[in-house]
Amino acid sequence: MASKKPGLLILTAAMMMTALSACGGSNNDSSSSPSSAASGSESASASAPAASSQAAPSETAKPDPVTLTFTTMANGDAEAQAFKEIFENFEKATGNKVDLQILPDVAQYENIIKTRFATQDAPDIFYFFAGPNEYHNMQAEKNLVEMTSESYVGNLTSAVKDFYTVDGKIYGVPWGTFNAMGVLYNKKVYEANGLSIPKTYAELLGNAEKLKNAGITPFYEAVKTGWPTQIFPLAAFQTFVLPTIGGQDGIQQLKENKLRLKDIPELKKVFERQYDLKKKGYYNKDLLAGTYENQQEALATGTAAMAFQADWMLPEISKRFADKVNDIGFFPLPSDTDEGTVSLYPPKQIFVTKTSPRAEAATELARFMTTSESLAIWHKHNPGIPVYNGVEATLFPAQDDIYKYIQAGKGIVQIQLQLQAGFFDFDKITQELVAKGDADKAVNQMDKNYLQDGKNKKIPGF
Repeated sequence: MASKKPGLLILTAAMMMTALSACGGSNNDSSSSPSSAASGSESASASAPAASSQAAPSETAKPDPVTLTFTTMANGDAEAQAFKEIFENFEKATGNKVDLQILPDVAQYENIIKTRFATQDAPDIFYFFAGPNEYHNMQAEKNLVEMTSESYVGNLTSAVKDFYTVDGKIYGVPWGTFNAMGVLYNKKVYEANGLSIPKTYAELLGNAEKLKNAGITPFYEAVKTGWPTQIFPLAAFQTFVLPTIGGQDGIQQLKENKLRLKDIPELKKVFERQYDLKKKGYYNKDLLAGTYENQQEALATGTAAMAFQADWMLPEISKRFADKVNDIGFFPLPSDTDEGTVSLYPPKQIFVTKTSPRAEAATELARFMTTSESLAIWHKHNPGIPVYNGVEATLFPAQDDIYKYIQAGKGIVQIQLQLQAGFFDFDKITQELVAKGDADKAVNQMDKNYLQDGKNKKIPGF
């Protein structure tokens, strides 16, 4: 998996997805789970068909070859290499060429794409941020080719298919891998201290108390870096808050601004839980000086037993502590009554421009990219949790844990990606919360920022 900047991944989602993970209830999938890889060795292929089963385009009655523009953002050599290899195969199969355009300014990528639509210079096909927010932002019905009836849709895992389907329609090819937020833990530390994966939040706190008494830091938090402090409340929303607001009904009320964040008692309690870990002495002693790099080291070496993090940390640990990465496992943040729900960060999508004179050939490329051969190429260069069933994937053991939760219907796409308005400056809110402990201030600021972003975007109801 290419190295990612989670600060961008998480909170950049709703604002532009300037950001640091299927609400609507994921159903159990029947596909086999990819096998764990020892230090990243390839797993066996699952038995289900991998994504689209459509064959390469017919050799008869081919139109004249065309050159398609495919635009993506710079996100490491691994992504670019995978795209190039897939496009070379597409050219051999169809005669059509693909001009791969990699835009280096990731922060401005969304604005660049929108500007190109406005000037009628949109790429034929492009790699973009994911989901319902982007359908709205990109005026999907007007500008994007609908993909609902494509055969690959049937091979999507339930969590991602539910998330991408809006009013019964899907407009882009989900492409890439899941990331998941929850608790990464050191399995050797757990074993040495006689601990088991907690099934409730009380059990999690019980584990933390035992670790503290044994002289081991229960949780390492990277307050100085800032963005990691967001993960606890984002993971906790699915586990604690969502059931109290009526699930999807509550999310719809948030979308329409009929329910205010400040009026959700359980949200304030989430912030209180987060600060309570500090009061109990469960965080690292260098809490305010803690960095993301320190967090990786503490978890890998076992000086800390757990971290509220996402699986994007695993490739980083693999690079720095190759012999330790297989010691890391994963479990969701548990609720008061059960094991909890994994907070998912979905992949981006590949969109086809509806008004392109080459839309048919671009759609053909999209289909080609969902064949088992193309997906295998992607995962060869970009290891991670697959969003299609029956795909060869290279997984770290913790990612295999995550995939099993997803297959069991215990994964939901995080709340902020389902809302058009965003939780901007959330990293600053949670950073201050962990440092100072003012839960009322955190909730009110979060509510204020969400309301302001809705007004700025001129969303109905705001």
